[in-house]
Amino acid sequence: MAVLKDIFARSLIVKNKEWVALLLSLLLSAAVWSIHNLSLKYSVVLAVPVLAECDGLDGFATQASEVSVVTAKCRATGFDILSDRRYDSGNPCRVRFSREHLHAYEGGAFYITGEEIANYTHAIFGESAGMENFIGDTLFFHFPRRDCKKVPVVLKANISLAPQYVISDSIELTPDSVLVYADPARLERIGAVETRMLITQPLSSEKRGILKLRVPSATRLSQQQITYRIPVHRCVEKIFYLPVRLENVPKGRNYLPSVKEVRLTANCVFPLEEGVEKELSVIVDAQQLLKEPGATAVLRLNCQPDWLLDYRITPLTVTLSE
Repeated sequence: MAVLKDIFARSLIVKNKEWVALLLSLLLSAAVWSIHNLSLKYSVVLAVPVLAECDGLDGFATQASEVSVVTAKCRATGFDILSDRRYDSGNPCRVRFSREHLHAYEGGAFYITGEEIANYTHAIFGESAGMENFIGDTLFFHFPRRDCKKVPVVLKANISLAPQYVISDSIELTPDSVLVYADPARLERIGAVETRMLITQPLSSEKRGILKLRVPSATRLSQQQITYRIPVHRCVEKIFYLPVRLENVPKGRNYLPSVKEVRLTANCVFPLEEGVEKELSVIVDAQQLLKEPGATAVLRLNCQPDWLLDYRITPLTVTLSE
């Protein structure tokens, strides 16, 4: 009897092992089948909630005020369809659209055509998805209006120059003004937008570059950065002695300036051609000197050629004698 019990127990153990092996085989087969089928691409209708974003909509916010649903017939893998959260209506997909694809309609509404939507297939439906056709002719987005104000850009810089080098002209900023979008109360307090600080090594040649702008809090700018150009030339200091010439002298009167010749200390572009100073003269308006006895007038150059970077006239003022 004991022998029979032992044989029966052994047979149960064998059968249990066979059942376990069978179950494991079935589970493995199901997993392989599922993986195979989920890796295949299916043609399905997908609806994705999209929150549109766009820079460059002058007078409007960069983000739409409400979610729009993009519906299209697509080919996508089963994995993507099951795992991608972009198909969840509670988690809209943020998509940044190009300004050229958004067309103004009315009342803050902008639309994009089905043909243009195809440019954003991967951003909307996933990297492996392919859109077969867009369901509908157009898709509308609504962007809230924003007040704006055009303000100048102010360069914040600490510019160092090598010895005998000067900034030969105005520093160029492109663009030199930007649009600021904000609520009216905040816009009233904004008169300009500053750049990030520019610190240079001693310059001995022209410098170009890009600078980011400081964005005031709770605002949006039409540009995030600007380009700049700092014109730098080597200079040489020259001293010229120039005659003083009167202008607007009344007919029949013979007036003389108190100074017939002045000293011009000039910073000039290097190298400088000989004799270029011959085109220069110092002039004074006689009418300013005739306003009252002993009046003085400021001397000025008749022109400032390109080779003359800056200058100083000594003496700077004269009186009139007859």
